Amino acid sequence: MKKLIQTAVVGIGVAAASMVLAQPASAASFSWNVGDGVVSYDDGADRICADAYTGEGSRWVEVALVPVNGGGPSYTWRDYSTSGDPTCRSLATAYEDTYYRATVKTYWGERGTTVNRGSKYFYS
Repeated sequence: MKKLIQTAVVGIGVAAASMVLAQPASAASFSWNVGDGVVSYDDGADRICADAYTGEGSRWVEVALVPVNGGGPSYTWRDYSTSGDPTCRSLATAYEDTYYRATVKTYWGERGTTVNRGSKYFYS
């Protein structure tokens, strides 16, 4: 009987820990410096933006955005340093807690090369 109670207590503890750790994903705003500019996500506005730095030659920031799970739009776009304002895309039509991958490349004219800046994963 003592062994049965111990097994039950351990089982309840494991179940409780699983529930705590399996909380729904929450989206969070971020700002990611990608060397030649910034990629940012505003969770409250459901908007992701690319902003290439101005000055010291021509620059651009390219973002390829795809949903990893769930439903939502996919985009690929560039922001050029000559635009002056960030170039943004809306994620308002994505299902809540869609997991996204943003893969970024940048270019700077003085360097003369395109650089792969990696990927960032986030929830919309």
